[in-house]
Amino acid sequence: MRYKILVIDDEFLIRMSLESGLSDLGYQVRCEENAREGLKAAEEFQPDVILLDNRLGSDTGLSHIAEFRALDEDIIIILMTAYGSIQNAVEAMKLGVSHYIQKPFDLEEIDLIIRRGMEQRSRQRSLDLMKLRTKKLIGESEAMRRIREEIRILAENDNVDILICGETGTGKEVVVNTIHENSSRAKEPLVKINCGAIPENLIESELFGYEKGAFTGAVKMKKGLIELADGGTVFFDEIGELPLAMQAKLLTFLEDRKIRRVGGLRDIEVNVRVAAATNRILEDEVAEGRFREDLYYRLNVMQIRIPPLRERKSDIPLLVRYYMEYFNRKFNKNLKDIRPDFLQKLSEYYWKGNVRELRNVMERTVLFSRGDMLTGEENIAFSPMTAERERQQKISEGAFPLKDLEKETIDLKKETELLERTYIEKAMELSEGNMSRAAQMLGMSRFALKRRLESETEEGDTEEN
Repeated sequence: MRYKILVIDDEFLIRMSLESGLSDLGYQVRCEENAREGLKAAEEFQPDVILLDNRLGSDTGLSHIAEFRALDEDIIIILMTAYGSIQNAVEAMKLGVSHYIQKPFDLEEIDLIIRRGMEQRSRQRSLDLMKLRTKKLIGESEAMRRIREEIRILAENDNVDILICGETGTGKEVVVNTIHENSSRAKEPLVKINCGAIPENLIESELFGYEKGAFTGAVKMKKGLIELADGGTVFFDEIGELPLAMQAKLLTFLEDRKIRRVGGLRDIEVNVRVAAATNRILEDEVAEGRFREDLYYRLNVMQIRIPPLRERKSDIPLLVRYYMEYFNRKFNKNLKDIRPDFLQKLSEYYWKGNVRELRNVMERTVLFSRGDMLTGEENIAFSPMTAERERQQKISEGAFPLKDLEKETIDLKKETELLERTYIEKAMELSEGNMSRAAQMLGMSRFALKRRLESETEEGDTEEN
């Protein structure tokens, strides 16, 4: 990408020399002869780096550092002076100057300082945004091997947008981290945006930023999250939660890779890879009018589907042992093995929360463990398989265990609901979450199936509360 350099120096020959030399090196350059014009140019040009002379006639560059930084706190300021001293250098650094160089200087020195400064800024942005490091993708199932191959291809082709689908807790964010950190964009930021966590009235300014004076309280320009990801990857988590009005603006950005800050008059090019994730079925959201069809097709260039843990049960023992070793180190335990019957229970469990739920169970179990064998007996908060879930699993496997009516009275409505729920879950599993196909399997309308699924979700939320 072409970095923008603003040169502020009252000597004509130095301005012309720097403009010519830096332009030849591939930078976008603008020059001004005094601080007043420099401040105006900084607001309009929005440079990455300012080369600022400390002696500007009767004025000094140091006296304006705070004003430049108020425009953009990330800006790199390189102070140039022919009258250098240790005291001046210390004062400059305290005020926020990134580098301090003495005249005369050569162009190679300036180029090296700029590049080092930009690399440092990129690293700092990553730290400030708490960039998540890659976690391990555990599993040897056919599904995990397929996902690893897709990750490898996408890491090598870093201009392809990605849509990652899967239930809550399946590891969608881990996939994004892995792709980013194995791509050529790895040294640039990975910015995560949780579309459901930002208030609707703030989401535009958070994504695109705003100009000074755009609204009450906008006392200085602020870059949005998309612009902060420039050169790297921007990850829209829970994209299905994005309001329709913002979906249209996101579509415009995806088409031309340009943003316009709130209150701004010009477009800003941003070079980012876009990744999006959702636990919703976006085809259904489109059908219900909650998600734009054109945005769905624009995002769905390459889709990675992460299956729920219950569809890759062969990976559960590997995950269990990985987390046992991980929390062994974290809690300074001495666990050497896991009891076979407990491992069997973990392998048979439904895992509604997928890998995240398994991780939480293992953390609690290891924390309260005693001795060198993980038995699961200490974790009373975890009930591996309820009686109802055991019956539901048997029903799904074709063995329907009728209760003995001579010994107990049954709740026929509850029993019927259990059977219906089991069939619905089986149909959704076989259709890979496609509600229309599942409804066809069950001989019912898509709307009726949707209502039953929503009813189950509401009941589950009530039970948890």
